[in-house]
Amino acid sequence: MDEGEKMEATSLRILLVDETVSDASPLVSYVRNLGCSCAISRSIEEACALLLCENFDVVLTKFVPTGGNCHELFTLLLGRQTCLFYSYAVEGGCWWIPRVLLGQDCRGAAALLPSEFARLLKELIANVGSSGKWIRDRRRRTTGPNPTSR
Repeated sequence: MDEGEKMEATSLRILLVDETVSDASPLVSYVRNLGCSCAISRSIEEACALLLCENFDVVLTKFVPTGGNCHELFTLLLGRQTCLFYSYAVEGGCWWIPRVLLGQDCRGAAALLPSEFARLLKELIANVGSSGKWIRDRRRRTTGPNPTSR
């Protein structure tokens, strides 16, 4: 596949939570070039409200967002087929810290270099494109564990 060619993503939806990002940001351009749809939320509060009425496959936010606590996002996404990653700025770039992977708490997982994160994102896209199961499961509104499975 050519580097400029879009990967097939049937509907991988990414929510980017950042008060300063715009449609012209490199991260937004990157995920859109991969074939993903990307929504932008300016605050944790706005993101939580959006997540209550829409499904996203991946949520990206700063490690310490302005005006909010990522714990709200973490709590809301546990048990849902969603991934949550924090970006942590370092000199010359950032690390990506996985916090929720496909609804499971992954506290303590190794941080990812940008190239590792890009590979993981492409794997998630390929997973959706090949099986479709992940995305079909996501389309059903999920608010937590099934109450009948106690």
